[in-house]
Amino acid sequence: ALLSDLCDKLLKAMGCKQSRAQEGTGYAAGSGSEPTPLTGQKLGFLEAPEDGYVPHICSFGETNFAVAGGDGWLYLYDWQRARQASKLRAHKKAVSRVLAGPNGLLFTGSADASVRLWKEADIVAGSQTPARTFEGHLMWVSDLELLDDWGQEQNCAGSAQALITGSRDCTLRLWDLESGSTIQQHKILRNVVTAICRVPAGPGSGAGAVVQASEDLQLRLWDVRAGLLKGPAMAVRSGPNQLICLDVAKDGSWVACGSKGFSRENCEVKVFDIRSGLRELAALPCADQTLESLRCVGSDRCLTASKDGQIRALAVPEPRVVMERKGGSEGSSAYTAFGVSCPTSGVAGPTALAAWVSPEGVGLEMLKWPDQGLESSPTVLATT
Repeated sequence: ALLSDLCDKLLKAMGCKQSRAQEGTGYAAGSGSEPTPLTGQKLGFLEAPEDGYVPHICSFGETNFAVAGGDGWLYLYDWQRARQASKLRAHKKAVSRVLAGPNGLLFTGSADASVRLWKEADIVAGSQTPARTFEGHLMWVSDLELLDDWGQEQNCAGSAQALITGSRDCTLRLWDLESGSTIQQHKILRNVVTAICRVPAGPGSGAGAVVQASEDLQLRLWDVRAGLLKGPAMAVRSGPNQLICLDVAKDGSWVACGSKGFSRENCEVKVFDIRSGLRELAALPCADQTLESLRCVGSDRCLTASKDGQIRALAVPEPRVVMERKGGSEGSSAYTAFGVSCPTSGVAGPTALAAWVSPEGVGLEMLKWPDQGLESSPTVLATT
């Protein structure tokens, strides 16, 4: 034990940090020298966020993850070089959501009720001046998505790509990307938005519909091609547990959702058939605490991260756990966010960035799966 303590002190003095990846303890230099791409079994070191927690992560561009900070910071992490590429103070309050847009654009939603648009070059430079600000919500922005065909059925002037946001103020808003002004909004009493996801484009049409979950235990489908003013195209009771994360299949046929809870019976993955009126297809209790993030991978798999410190891979649309992995720091840790970057072609598996919180603070780990079957445990590329 004495020898181990002396080794730890020596390594810290040399500017090294101990890895806390479950697969094995390793050390990676934190000297600040120019990183090199990861090869073989080299374990990289990630600089931890300064915030008290991380609410959301998304893939951004070909090699980056955008990380939302609970104290208002925004970070970029390069997964090919396993390093923090840049950071900036994006909002005075928590960054609740991040969304990658076209041509190097990134949207941030915040607890300050605003959405901001950032250019990649400005993020890399650390500029705190957004390209555009969207203001109008009265409370925390819960989620946001980009749509292609809003108002098309009504031949609305300016029909084109638009931003849709959901908030704790019980409203959904459509925004004009050029001016930052509200196009339409719709409020439903007690519709405290927890998550939204667009339905992918079908043959001959763009993405003009979204699925939305709420604290009122309703799952709603909005056909934004007809505008928001008509209200949701359909709404169904989603069950006794709040759905707080969701993702839609690549072909738009079903949506998989994760629920909030504190026991196995409450924390489940539920799948609903979009093409048959949001009919519930199946449900699987699979976690012991809240499912904080769910991402579809390929045509029949999804990945989840939960507050019980587990990352799970499931077969869908009939949910079945095919892989479980306890991660995070040593001891008690809870996953709070999980971003996935999938290759655009081939059978290579996804790369993910996961965030956890523990008594030691906030941590990150980069993971890589060998294929899209997700039945094998991932390789740890880097960790805090």
